[in-house]
Amino acid sequence: MDSFTTLLDPERLAPWLSRALVDSALLEVARFVLVLVRLSGLMIIGPFFGQTAVPMNVRALLVISLALIITPALPSQLQRGFDRLDENGDGQLVEDEIPPGLEHRRDAILQARHLSPDAGIRADDYLATTVPSPINLIEYAGALLGELSLGFLLGLGVLTILSGLQLAGQIVDQQAGFSLGEIINPDFDSTASVSGQSLFSLGMTMFLVFEPMGGHLTMLRTMIQTFETLPIGEAFISRSAVELVGTLVQQSLLLGLRVSAPLIITMSLVDLTLGFLGHSVPQVNLQGVGYAARAALCMFFLAIMLSGVPEATLSAVPAALESLRDALVNPMERW
Repeated sequence: MDSFTTLLDPERLAPWLSRALVDSALLEVARFVLVLVRLSGLMIIGPFFGQTAVPMNVRALLVISLALIITPALPSQLQRGFDRLDENGDGQLVEDEIPPGLEHRRDAILQARHLSPDAGIRADDYLATTVPSPINLIEYAGALLGELSLGFLLGLGVLTILSGLQLAGQIVDQQAGFSLGEIINPDFDSTASVSGQSLFSLGMTMFLVFEPMGGHLTMLRTMIQTFETLPIGEAFISRSAVELVGTLVQQSLLLGLRVSAPLIITMSLVDLTLGFLGHSVPQVNLQGVGYAARAALCMFFLAIMLSGVPEATLSAVPAALESLRDALVNPMERW
């Protein structure tokens, strides 16, 4: 009885309880920071969120609010990911149900639970998520870098597609002779054509309103879905995701050429006509007539092009978002 009373002595329990509370608080702070950093990658470069038109304090408030909402819901996110991967609904994940990029997590769970390599993983084992200790700064810094790169890649992929519209506008200004009127683009801290900025703004508008939900909400949903299969502290960029960015660059170039193709063909015919006219009627002042004709035709075809920009944008951006979601949520291969 005396020994039991000694164990319950407040003076002895106080240091232990204080240490336990501090460790628990540090763990929660570490989890919150990891969630915050993963979302911050999207806010740095993502369309709409990463634009300089959105004040920095607004972006900071948004990412902190989202992190406060998501952090307590991490167990439910993992449960939802487990249910999605469990195709046969038997309550266990076998090797065939786990994407190749997540095999390392399966092996770690099997090793920690001392299970055989061909055993299934139950929901309780899958939900046992470990978070790097904030005391180990090197490992924690590596985890932060992985979290940041995940959100950064998502924003970069979508922005790459929309940049194709700026390329189309650049082609228009070069053909019309408006390239001397380039303006400063604060989003990239560089010069940009007037037509490119106009087409990019139109594409951004289409991105925000396309069905079934806006592109910004779709990006946030994709970012939240990554917590289902990539728990905090275990984020990484797969080889397929990096290769997808190269594919998106090609699609961005195709989008720019698709939008500006009618103008390029028309201007080629105009140049051919002016060249024939210069050889046939040398007395005509082609320098004065040609510039005015090219500018007028470019403005005319630019007005026509505006009707096709929404269709081209709505056919390219949703497909890019879907590809990015598959590459980030279900990674196929690690580096």
